Formats: sequence, C-alpha cells, structure tokens
Amino acid sequence: MQQVKSEQASILVVDDNPLIQNVIKSLLLNESYDVVCCSNGEEALGALEANEFDVIVCDVMMPRLDGYGLHQQVRDKAQFSHIPFIFLTALGDELEIKRGRETGADDYVVKPFDPRELVSLIRGKILRSKHLQSKSEEQYDTFRKRIIHTLSHEFRTPLVAINTGTELLLDQKSIDQEKAKQLLEAIQRGGQRLEKLVNDFMMMQQVEAGIAERLYQTRARKVELNELMVKMVESIKEEHQGKTVLIEFKESEQKAYAHVYSPHIENILYRLVDNAIKFSQGKKTVLVELLAEETFWCVQVLDRGIGLSASKIKEAIDAFGQVDRDILEQQGGGLGLALASSYAVINKGSLSLVSREGGGVIASLRLPVCPE
Repeated sequence: MQQVKSEQASILVVDDNPLIQNVIKSLLLNESYDVVCCSNGEEALGALEANEFDVIVCDVMMPRLDGYGLHQQVRDKAQFSHIPFIFLTALGDELEIKRGRETGADDYVVKPFDPRELVSLIRGKILRSKHLQSKSEEQYDTFRKRIIHTLSHEFRTPLVAINTGTELLLDQKSIDQEKAKQLLEAIQRGGQRLEKLVNDFMMMQQVEAGIAERLYQTRARKVELNELMVKMVESIKEEHQGKTVLIEFKESEQKAYAHVYSPHIENILYRLVDNAIKFSQGKKTVLVELLAEETFWCVQVLDRGIGLSASKIKEAIDAFGQVDRDILEQQGGGLGLALASSYAVINKGSLSLVSREGGGVIASLRLPVCPE
C-alpha cells in the first residue's frame, strides 16, 4: 500500500475512473498536497489504515464498496471519524444530492466540477479540520493536567497524614493516650480518604466496562422511592450527627414507584446530599424532596451553598471536574457527580444542576414513573 510521509496536507481520492483520478491528483499535486488514489471503498480502507489523511474525496458509484458504504465505515471508526468527507459524483439529481447530504458527509459536489472551487473547498475543509484538531489537543492537554493535579493532591494529602502519624507513633518512646488517639484518628481519616478515592475509580471502571449496566439489567426491581429515601436520609443524618447540619426530607403525597437498581439510586442520593453539605456555609440546611412530574419522579436536593454559574454546571458533572478547586478545599477525585450522572442514565433517568434563586444549587434526579 502506498504510504504518505510529508508535512503537507494529505488527500485520499477514491474513484473507479482512472481519468478522474488523474485529473484530481494533478490538480491537488499542483497545490502541493500529498495525494493517494484508490479505485473503490475497500482499497480506501486499506489506505486509511496505512496513512493519515486530512480530507477524503470520494465517488458514490464504485464496485466492491461504494461511497456510501465507505462513508459509513469511516464514520463508525473512531480513528477516522474526524476526517472531512466530500462526495464528488456524477449523480446530480435532487433526490441523490439530498441522500448524500443526509448521510452526514461534509459536502456533496456534482461532476463536472470547477477545479478552482474544488481546491477552495478542500482548502477550507483542511483549515477547519486542523483548527478542530488543535482545539481538541488543547482541551485534552488541559484535561490531562487537571487529572494529574487532582490525583497528585488526592493521593499525597492522605498519605502524608498516614506516614507522619505512623512515624510519630513509632518514634515516640512514650506518648500519652490522648495524643496517640489523635494520631490514630488522623491515620484512619487518611485511609478512609484513600479508600473512597479507590472505590470511585473502581465504580467508574464498572461503568466504562458495562458492568453497572448489566447490574441494572439483571437486578433492577420495582422500588417505592419514598421508602428508599427515608432510609437514606436517616443514614446520612446519623453520619452527620453532632455537626451543624439540618437535613429535611419532604415525601411525595402518593406512592412513588420506579424500576431501578436500588444501590445506584442510594449512591446518587448520598453524593448529592454530601455535596450539598460540603458546599454550604455556616449552619447547613439541606432539603430533599420527592415531586411528581407527569411521566417522571423528581428527587430534588436543595442547598443554600456557594451556588454555581451556568458556565460551571457542565464542569461540575464532567469526570474529574471540580469547580474552583484552586479556591475551595475539596476532597475527592472529581468523579462523584460524573458517577451519579452515569448511574442516572443507566437507570433510564437523568441528573441536572441549576442555580437556586436566592443562592445555592438545586440538584434534580429524574426517574421514569413505574405503574403501581
């Protein structure tokens, strides 16, 4: 298979007519582009495996694998799906043009074509593609740095507490009971923080591997949400007993049945309430309520905390997203709301965050109503 090794933009031309191939190749070589020509879709797939291309120019009617088939396979493969795809064909009737554009191709050009217009079109696609690639790489680099920063902090902080506490206990020949207790509690907190981080990573791995989906498919049952939430709220209250936090639960006036995997819903609720407590200031009051919305049950967690701007809401739900981490001390790897959102989708629902009038955030979990 012919290979391209150049810093110039590379174009893949796919057409079963040798004359058309030569015309387009000469035209593009004159513009200093690298060009590879193939006679059908199967040859083109081989070329794509062997080279990197900036644009694909493709005929529709070809033997073995036609243009539509090639376009579908290109879009289905993650490593090729970003490449601009231009149909260049003699099929110029209105219905065929409509079909070509509805496939999602980047453009549809009818033969005979104006050479200058084709070159201009290809040049524009290349510039757009390289711009998107540059932005994608920039976003990836930002995301990578955020992960490294978050995880280095989340691993280092509890390890420092564990190692320091252990060293002091080992080095001290005599230490009073109260001091020893404080050190052991610090070690325990560090261990618990690491355990939570590891558990979040394991849960995210289960989501990515489809294990969480299979658990829903095999273990989901008809659940009464009022009963589930009463137990969860009581458990959270007990955990925060003695702290300046008030958690109120407002039940639905009617039975609220949903087809869910209970551990997923409990996990979501715990994370939402925990976040509400974490980001509230002073005496914390968190309201949890269950509302009926036509075909959905809506579990809302309302707080009077720091709130979120519209631009920060997506960041909060993204994996490793932690809003204003450089300003606010936050424990965790930034997977909490991403996991909660994934569990909501697996259970055929959705998770959303909106700013609350008067300050704070409203987190809403919506689950489809299950008939009684």
